[in-house]
Amino acid sequence: MTEAQPPSADPGRWIRFALVMLPVGTILLGIASFGIWQWKKDQAADRSFKYALALRRQISPEGIERYAGIVRTALGKADRDLSIPGYLESTMGAENMGYSVRRERFGSEQSVIDAELTGVQRPLEVVMVLAIYGGQANQMESTAQAIAESLSVAHELTGEKVVRSLRFAFIPDTPEALRQLKEGLQRDGERLMHLLVLGGPEVASIESITHVLDTKAKGTRVLSMPSTKTTQETLPSAYQLKGMLLEAAEIP
Repeated sequence: MTEAQPPSADPGRWIRFALVMLPVGTILLGIASFGIWQWKKDQAADRSFKYALALRRQISPEGIERYAGIVRTALGKADRDLSIPGYLESTMGAENMGYSVRRERFGSEQSVIDAELTGVQRPLEVVMVLAIYGGQANQMESTAQAIAESLSVAHELTGEKVVRSLRFAFIPDTPEALRQLKEGLQRDGERLMHLLVLGGPEVASIESITHVLDTKAKGTRVLSMPSTKTTQETLPSAYQLKGMLLEAAEIP
């Protein structure tokens, strides 16, 4: 009597199993990898948010006066196109205000400086505060106060969560700077929703800004904020500006 032979393994069954399970495993691995990546991203964002909150400072007369004094001194120097962007880049940077500052150089020694709170829902829709420096001598004080106001508001809002991107921009008073600003928006596919120009610029300056940035065709709301000449005038203006920005950028 011969012993029964065990049934031979069906190689086709293992091939079919591999064909079914390997893609499923790959999909599950991909889902798990994405989940881990998203968790790490959220953790990093949370750490950045808490770090920025720790650097937040309230708008104050002392802060405005300090910023205005430094800018005023820089405006009176021949190298202002270098010293002012350098000061803004350092002051708003990660160690002082917690912003990631962008500096785009053009021409011989000029720069466009900006820092933003990136929108959490509509990041390509931009609310911009614009301060322009380097005009005539009689505009020096209003320019210093405008930049001080923008810095004070930026310092109080650091770490804030907004729906639209809220951007603080600083440019020299030249047509080339406006063109650089426009090219940056176009390059990144952004839409300028609100533009608030500080320092009470003259009508001709506002017309130049609206023309270069093509604000009418794009439906941008442009506001020229009144100039201030003292800390006492700038303080309430800064609180008003903060409220307008949060309303335009929206809090989620």
